[in-house]
Amino acid sequence: MPMAIRGIGPVGAFGAGLDEWRATLKGERKVEPELIAIETEQGACNLPVFRASTSPLKAIIKSRELRRLDHFSKLALLGALLACEDAGQTLISERTGLIVASAYGASATTFSFLDSVINDGDVLASPTLFSNSVHNAAAAHIAKYLNITGPNLSLTQGHLSVPMALITAAHWLTEGRVDAVLCGAVDEYCDVLGYCWQSYLNRKTTTTRKNLNPDLKPCGPGEGSLFFWLSRAEKTNTPYAYLEKIEQNAPEPTNKTLNDTVPLISSPNTCHNHLESRISQRKKYLQQDLSQYLGALPIITAFDLAVAATMLSDQTLYSNKPLRHPQSLPFSGPAICCWQPDYETSRKPLTGNCYWITNRVNL
Repeated sequence: MPMAIRGIGPVGAFGAGLDEWRATLKGERKVEPELIAIETEQGACNLPVFRASTSPLKAIIKSRELRRLDHFSKLALLGALLACEDAGQTLISERTGLIVASAYGASATTFSFLDSVINDGDVLASPTLFSNSVHNAAAAHIAKYLNITGPNLSLTQGHLSVPMALITAAHWLTEGRVDAVLCGAVDEYCDVLGYCWQSYLNRKTTTTRKNLNPDLKPCGPGEGSLFFWLSRAEKTNTPYAYLEKIEQNAPEPTNKTLNDTVPLISSPNTCHNHLESRISQRKKYLQQDLSQYLGALPIITAFDLAVAATMLSDQTLYSNKPLRHPQSLPFSGPAICCWQPDYETSRKPLTGNCYWITNRVNL
């Protein structure tokens, strides 16, 4: 079932909210990573990390109500509140579902809890850290503050977390379980991730740099959250767009499989060894390198969809890499295809997920 995107709540190193989001896409806001010292077997180094601030929450919720929430839950809660505000949802009924997707979960809190067990023993381990390390803690906090009493689900499936969450939301709406779904994704940075990044991931990428697309810049890990307010598409007007279709394990789009009048956007993955793909030869292909704003995020798919929805809403193609064919602008069209290659597998030809974002249903 097609779903209407009626609200978007973005949070990342660029800031929080749609004003900051649009300013970043337009190139009006420069995002700089924070340098964090990492001790590795190869010695100390400074790792660029794209951290996200949750300070806007203080203007929405009293500080004493937030003091028991960890950073992961605050990121998720801020994104959820912004999506509801953008959709104009102040009173949420029991017919609303909630889905929170994450690749790593509350990793910083989980490792901190393990440290407290190691240092203080089972009896004196931190109960606050334990409660926030539970898999669905962030979803519970969101449900509490927004009074969501409908279905509540937390998903952790690595890079598949976002598409699985969206497919689940579509099933809930199709089956009539709910009338709307607050669906989002969140991930955070932790010191363990920084150590693994510098010791393993970054070193592996650097040694094979000769095979990478030379236009791509290396980046560090990031954190952030992005939530959508979704509803059934029929008889629904949306300021953004409709998620018309999700194609999983789809082959790489070509001129034969994709109408050349439909723009195709794709975010390169700077963390994997891959060659220039064939889709760059398309006339209306845009490479939107979100790692410059967010760092490397396993939930980057959610932000890609938000980029496509924002482009359709503004009828403008935003790209931080020059187009091969400038005549593609300005944009006045009904659809955008968002391509997410799956670099985790060794399939040849390359496969991935295709998301069709439209400004009207059943094109």
